[in-house]
Amino acid sequence: MGRIGDRMVSVAPINEPWCVSWLSHFEGAHAPGLRDIRATARAMHHVLCAHGTAIARMRSLGMTNLGAVCNFEFANPADDSAESAAAAGRYDAIYNRFFMGGIFHKCYPDLVLEGLEPHLPKGWDSDFDLIGAPVDWCGINYYTRSNIAVKDGAWPNMQAIEGPLEKTQMGWEIYPDGLYEFIMRTHREYTKGLPIYVTENGMANDDPIVSGSITDDARVAYIEAHLQAAMRAILDGAPLMGYYIWSLLDNYEWALGYEKRFGLVHVDFDTLERRPKKSFETLKGWIER
Repeated sequence: MGRIGDRMVSVAPINEPWCVSWLSHFEGAHAPGLRDIRATARAMHHVLCAHGTAIARMRSLGMTNLGAVCNFEFANPADDSAESAAAAGRYDAIYNRFFMGGIFHKCYPDLVLEGLEPHLPKGWDSDFDLIGAPVDWCGINYYTRSNIAVKDGAWPNMQAIEGPLEKTQMGWEIYPDGLYEFIMRTHREYTKGLPIYVTENGMANDDPIVSGSITDDARVAYIEAHLQAAMRAILDGAPLMGYYIWSLLDNYEWALGYEKRFGLVHVDFDTLERRPKKSFETLKGWIER
C-alpha cells in the first residue's frame, strides 16, 4: 500500500476468512489441507490479527475507505429437533459470527469458544483492540444455505446434509432469503449504520454453448431473486450501497480448477475466447433501464 495506496479507492485486507482458516485447516478442502483443531483455532484467530494489523498499517499511511469482507452461509436446521437446532447454532457461530464478532464486538461467540478456546494461542484475548480496529464499511459474500444436523462424535458434532431446494452446479441450494437475512443481521447486530456491500453473489452453472450462444436462464433467475432480496433489505432500512456479482469471467475456482463456471462471460480456457452469456446481456439491459 506504500506503493499503490494512493491509487486505491477502497481496500479490504482479507477475503473470506472462514475459507482461509476453517475450510483449509479443519475440513482440509483448500491449502494447506489440514484437519487439525489446534491449527484451525490459531488460523481463525491469526487471520483476524492479520486483518487488524493491515487496517492499522493502512490508516498510518493516511488511507481511508477501508473495510472487512466475510463470507456467510445460512445455517438451516435439517429438522425440527432440538439437536438439529443446536447443531445449526454451532454452524452459524463458527461460519458467520466468529469473524464478525471479533471485528465488530471484540469478542468470540461462546458456542465457538467451547470447542476452540483450549487451542487458541496464549494471550489471544488481549488481541481484540487490534482485531477490532474500526473499519469504514462491511462486505458480505453470500451464495447458499446449508441444512445442518447433529453428528455423533467430538465437537462440533454437526454435519451438512442435502436439502430440498434447487441447486447450482456447485451443489449449493439457492436461497435468496438468506442474503436478506444477513444484510439485516449485519446492519442491526454488527455494523449499525456503516455502509454495507454485497461483495460476492452468484452461481456456478453448466453453461453449454448452443449455436454460438450461452442461454444461462438459471443464472438470470438467481441474480434477479438475490437482487430482489437486496432491494427488500434497502426498503427495510439497511444501508446497502452496492452489489457485486461473482463473477464477470469464468474463473479458476480454488481447488476445483476450471470445472465450475461462475461468469457472466464464458471463457474458452484453451483459446481464451470470451462470449457474453444471456446473464451478461440481461444485466446490461437492467442497468441501462
